[in-house]
Amino acid sequence: MAKWHKLKKMQQKAGKSGPKDMKRMMKKLSKQGQMDFEELENVEEVIIKQADKEIVIEKPQVTRLQMPGQGEVFQVVGTGAERSKASEEVETEGVESSEEGEISPEDAQLVASQAGVSLEEGIAALKQSAGDLAKAILLLKQSKI
Repeated sequence: MAKWHKLKKMQQKAGKSGPKDMKRMMKKLSKQGQMDFEELENVEEVIIKQADKEIVIEKPQVTRLQMPGQGEVFQVVGTGAERSKASEEVETEGVESSEEGEISPEDAQLVASQAGVSLEEGIAALKQSAGDLAKAILLLKQSKI
């Protein structure tokens, strides 16, 4: 018998499991009452918060596993993007009103993150552009050149 046939048989005996095998095993455990799982529908994002940064996973596939006596386990599958917490903390003290209305903290954060500048620079650009987000971002990007 060829070596690869032996290897294939060894893998089968060792119980190599793929995604289909895992689903089958989870259904079996669920039927036995040892574990309950469900796919969570319409999940928009998952945020993992750490002391200095956050990992944001947009449109993930999320499965909740419940095991008696052990609590819940969440399985999250998707692509994560890191962002620093400092850029996420928007201080409303520095946000003042302009001639056409008030500059919102969300607008200031958006301008700062899109232009790659500090929150204070984003606020200043919004004041200079009378609250026009696109104009503020362009001003900041042009000043970096």
